[in-house]
Amino acid sequence: MAAHETDRPEHPQAPPAAPTARSATALGWPIFMLFVSGIVWGLFYSLHRFAITGGIPFLAYVFWIGVGAAILLFLLCLLTRSMPSLQWAHLRAYLVLGTISFGLSYTVLAIVAPEVPVGVLSLGATLTPILTYPAAALFKLDRFAALRTLGLVCGLAAVALIVVPETSLPKPGMVPWVLLGMVTPILYVANAIIIALLKPPPAGALPLACGTLAAGALFMLVVMLASGQWWWFEGPMSDGDWALIMAACVLALAFYLMIEIIRIAGPVIFTTVNFIVPLAAIGWGMIFFDESHSLWIYAALALMIVGVFLVNRPSKR
Repeated sequence: MAAHETDRPEHPQAPPAAPTARSATALGWPIFMLFVSGIVWGLFYSLHRFAITGGIPFLAYVFWIGVGAAILLFLLCLLTRSMPSLQWAHLRAYLVLGTISFGLSYTVLAIVAPEVPVGVLSLGATLTPILTYPAAALFKLDRFAALRTLGLVCGLAAVALIVVPETSLPKPGMVPWVLLGMVTPILYVANAIIIALLKPPPAGALPLACGTLAAGALFMLVVMLASGQWWWFEGPMSDGDWALIMAACVLALAFYLMIEIIRIAGPVIFTTVNFIVPLAAIGWGMIFFDESHSLWIYAALALMIVGVFLVNRPSKR
């Protein structure tokens, strides 16, 4: 009936109204999940600091949060009957994703976490989509565009506002640590480009997340044992131990929410989480560590948000 009603001249505007209303209603749940995802990802940076300053070796910390999150996602895979594939093409994707986007990147975050305010460290999450654009264009996975290039300039200017002014950070000696922390978004970008070039076979997002964290944990196990940083929960539970357990739960929840948001609303909607994560991390840092930031940091955050907005604009084909 609806198909025929669209041809009736007396009601030219009526048919589009109902789908628009339904679409707006359908977006309510993913938007709610989006805010929850951004808030828990922001909490992640504070948990890093609690765990590492609590005496847990950084390699062991990354290994155990990977193990915990992988187990939780594996249980979810069992419930949904969507197990990770063990074919070589899928295993290769797990290993690449797990090594770069989890093992290496989270190790960098764990190293830097005690040295830099969590609010500043979280700005790397906003920098990731900005740096992805020129890398994708360089490998001819995307095209250069004037406004998107302006977004890249905003991102680079934001980094300059963080590291150049002497009063931007609590201590000038934090600058090398901030720059080291910027390696994490670069690793995320490298991971995205490598996967785009490898073109792994289609797989469900939940099995992919589970396989990625399992492979990342395996990689970290080898690194941890080779470095002699083996660690296990010993003695009474400390704040750092509880932070590690909570970080594993947050990691699994954040991965699951990311998958659900992209499945329901698409990847474009999910990219807006880059606006929420740093704001949430700054708030958590104020609550847990009584952090305060200079106007330079807030100006850098504003520039990064503008940069993400410009970079996310689709290029004309």
